[in-house]
Formats: sequence, structure tokens, C-alpha cells
Amino acid sequence: MNKKQLLPVAVVLLTSQPVVASVSSSFDVDSENWQIVSFADFSQNNYSIIGQYQPSYVSGGGNPGNYLSATDPDSGDFTFSAPAAFLGAQTGATGLSYDLTYRDGDINWQTTDVMLVGNGQRLLWKRDPNIIPNSGWTHISLSLAPSSEWRLGTTDGVFASQSDFHNVLSNLSGLYIHGEFTSGIMETAGLDNVVLQTVPLPGAFWLFGVGFAGFLSFTRKG
Repeated sequence: MNKKQLLPVAVVLLTSQPVVASVSSSFDVDSENWQIVSFADFSQNNYSIIGQYQPSYVSGGGNPGNYLSATDPDSGDFTFSAPAAFLGAQTGATGLSYDLTYRDGDINWQTTDVMLVGNGQRLLWKRDPNIIPNSGWTHISLSLAPSSEWRLGTTDGVFASQSDFHNVLSNLSGLYIHGEFTSGIMETAGLDNVVLQTVPLPGAFWLFGVGFAGFLSFTRKG
């Protein structure tokens, strides 16, 4: 194979290498180390953890396949807590999506829907309009970028800035999805198809550019 024939092969090999893959949980086999964490009261900005529990792993009935389930374990706000695979250096993260099902309660409790924690800061996302889950599956998608739906620190804090996102995502230590939408009863929520979307790191493009330029130089010399 001569150098001209090698060129398209090299392009395919270089561009086909995955740089950064999105992190996801579809719960096809098990709970993937997700947990249930209960906080004192999101609506009162009380983020003290009052309980940690194991979710129920449900075979069938997901969207599709299997899914995680949790029944209100205590008097706090229960959340689905992401495992280590979703945490750490996540500055390339651009969005989060998940499917939620909800049973056994009228929707009368609306507060923080997603909480991100990292580097001593807390980012709170509350969708507008409200999320209204039901006994079917509701798909929820959000951008990890400044908007009127993101607050810093508390539910009435300032709008989160781009630097706030960078600070939190550079060392993400907690990702929590709220599972409680009714006050005063033992309701049940289910979670499926969680995806933390990412983009390739800038350094990867730089490495590709350097390698490709070197290859072109090599072929021209021939």
C-alpha cells in the first residue's frame, strides 16, 4: 500500500476513535451502584442528609427493560444519587436526561429537581414549567449551562454563571435527581435511562490536528 492509499485509512482511524463517551445508566443488569439519599428539606434550603438507602431493582416495566424504584423512606426529600461513574472531572458535560415514573400521589410538592455538588458549591435546577410525572414514563432533559432555571447555593440564590458550572463540574462530588412530588404520603418513584451528555475535550482535537498534520507532511515528502 503506497502513501496515497494510506491517507484515507489514516483519516478513518483517527476520526473513528472515541474521545469522550457520555456516561449512562440503563439498569439493564443491576442498580449500577445508584443509591437513595434523603435530604432534610429542599424547599427550606436544608441540605442535611438524614438518610441513605438502597433502591429497589425492578425487572421489567422500565422504558424499556428494567429500572430503579424507591418508596419514600422518611420525612425528608428523597433523591436518586448517582454513582462514581458520573462524578469527578466532568467539565465536558453539557446536559443531563432521564426518564421518571411516579405513582401513589397527587402532585403537590414542587422544589429542586436536580442538584449538582462540587468544590464546595451547589447548583440547583428547577424546571419551568413544573415537572408533572405520572404512572407512565416522563422524559426529562436539561442543559448544564446558565439559565433562569439554575440557581447557586439555594432555591432563591443568584442565577448560576458559567464559572459556577465550571467550578462544580471540574470536581463533581454529587448528582442528585429528586424523586418526591407529593407531601405527606408514602409515594413511589422510578428512574430509568440516565445520560450525562459530554463533548470531546479540546485537547483531543489538538492531538488529532497535530497527528493529522504530521501525517500530511509525511505523505508530501514522499
